[in-house]
Amino acid sequence: MINEQVGKYRAQGKTVYHMGFGESPFPVHPIIQQAIAGYSGKNQYLPSAGLTELRTKAKQYIRKKHDIVSDEFETMIGPGSKELIFDVQLAVDGDLLFPAPSWVSYIPQTMITRDNVIHIRLGPEQQYKLNGERLERTILESRAEGANPTKLILNYPNNPTGMTYTPIELEEIAEVARKHHILVISDEIYAQVAFRRPHRSIAHYYPEGTIVTTGLSKHLSLGGFRLGVALVPQRHPRVFEVLRSIASETFSAVSTPIQYSVLTAFEENEEIEKYIDQCTEIHDIVTRYVWHTLRTLEVDYAEPQGGFYLYPDFGSYGEGLKKTYGVERSTQLAHELLNRSSLASLPATAFGDDDDNLRLRLSTVDFDGLTALIRYRDGEFDTEEDFVERVCPRVAAGCRALESFFQEAAR
Repeated sequence: MINEQVGKYRAQGKTVYHMGFGESPFPVHPIIQQAIAGYSGKNQYLPSAGLTELRTKAKQYIRKKHDIVSDEFETMIGPGSKELIFDVQLAVDGDLLFPAPSWVSYIPQTMITRDNVIHIRLGPEQQYKLNGERLERTILESRAEGANPTKLILNYPNNPTGMTYTPIELEEIAEVARKHHILVISDEIYAQVAFRRPHRSIAHYYPEGTIVTTGLSKHLSLGGFRLGVALVPQRHPRVFEVLRSIASETFSAVSTPIQYSVLTAFEENEEIEKYIDQCTEIHDIVTRYVWHTLRTLEVDYAEPQGGFYLYPDFGSYGEGLKKTYGVERSTQLAHELLNRSSLASLPATAFGDDDDNLRLRLSTVDFDGLTALIRYRDGEFDTEEDFVERVCPRVAAGCRALESFFQEAAR
């Protein structure tokens, strides 16, 4: 909705700094563009679980990139990881353990599946991250109250926070999940947009009880291709069979030309891998630029670790925001920022958080990806700050608008 609203404003000639929508801006790699043209004549239905060759290549590629040791997984190809996450929730009975803030679609999906949700509220003091102790306490307390927690959604690098988990943190969560027979649905769609630290899947520590979902939308900017992948442990054959049945009775199979065209994306092609690295480095540079703006505003926020999001808490400006703008809630804050400073963002409520928390998700992709890639490859900048201000001017201008808005509230 916010994306459509910004589109309308821009169509009217209004300036809007778009930090409300998270779509990777880079162009489709030429190799993949050529591939889809070459397979446009493929018009047969494929198996509901996906093209056999693609399933094999995807599993091996994801295992290597996500540092998963076990090979005991079945692979499911779906029309985006969003659909696969929904289908897994539908396939697995029981109550959902839901760390919040978290991605916007999880809770609406549970409303459709009619699952009960056990909220685990996380704050900036924990960098919005779950830990083993908190997970175990929640499981025990919820069971004592008559709930039946059977599944946990974990998303990292995280949307909306940009935080990720260390190996030690993942191991602790895995131990608790194994002890209490909790199935982990690990949404690792941003795995290859992790900064400075190699990504590791929780399936490295808990392969028998983790379903990994991922796709191509973030690191290859292929959101519109609608292709996602799920790795389902062979110890849960019923889940895989239900997933395949759901596919057969709903979307049938992912588009045949799309499945063939992305085979190369799972082959560790040298050119494509270099492209992924360069795009990730640009995401890192731009996201850190926005983070430095938060530091200028004296907002305490950990250094971003992946993806292209930040989720700052502006609670320290509470009195000033109320006095200057009449703002007391995150929804009001997002509204005032858009109307007064032409800055689009998303409020805390979109991510399962309380409206009383003056938190916003800021996305860092309002720039022309092709231009950014060309300038980055050519080295046409002196510093990272110079790169953003010259190549990503809307992001830089959005940061200035953010500063002005909050500095006015602080007076």
